[in-house]
Amino acid sequence: MLKATVSGSFHRHMPAIYAAVCELRSLGVDVLSPSDPRIVDHLGDFLFVASDRLRSVKLVEDRHLEAIRASDFLWVVCPDGYTGPSTSGEILAASVLNVPVYSSSPALDITIGQYVRRVPNIRMAIQERAQAKGAARQRLHVLLDPEWAIGESISALERLRPTLIGQVGDRNSVPERELIRTTDILTQAFGSNRPN
Repeated sequence: MLKATVSGSFHRHMPAIYAAVCELRSLGVDVLSPSDPRIVDHLGDFLFVASDRLRSVKLVEDRHLEAIRASDFLWVVCPDGYTGPSTSGEILAASVLNVPVYSSSPALDITIGQYVRRVPNIRMAIQERAQAKGAARQRLHVLLDPEWAIGESISALERLRPTLIGQVGDRNSVPERELIRTTDILTQAFGSNRPN
């Protein structure tokens, strides 16, 4: 089962956030945060939802960030393009954590928009992540299949080289996607844990 986290402005987009959580669940996705997006309390401008067990702004945000870390993807709700500072931070956190970020709406902020993959709908995001997860399962760690891991890693780095050193690469490739693809291949082949 895929896991997802939903981010968006509670003040501006709560009905759309609620709808996204319901749709993800109906499509078989485990929504880690917010699992129950009904507003139940506030502290100044900060809104607490029913799934927020604590009334600490920092702990609620820490929990949301941990949910992003544990997710297969982050779904961003921004129907008018507004992401705001909290959602923008969550998008960047997902990027640092190598968690893919999807939305059906473009972000107004041009920089934040570079970290969000725009898809027509939630179903498309689910389909992409399910396919990627299936492909990742088929690949083996370098200790289990060294020929594949080394060969695939070298090929991926060779495809990435023109992009990183500023040469004209394949006109069909998008530099960001090529970097993500290469990072995914290397992470799968060599894992994130170093031997002792």
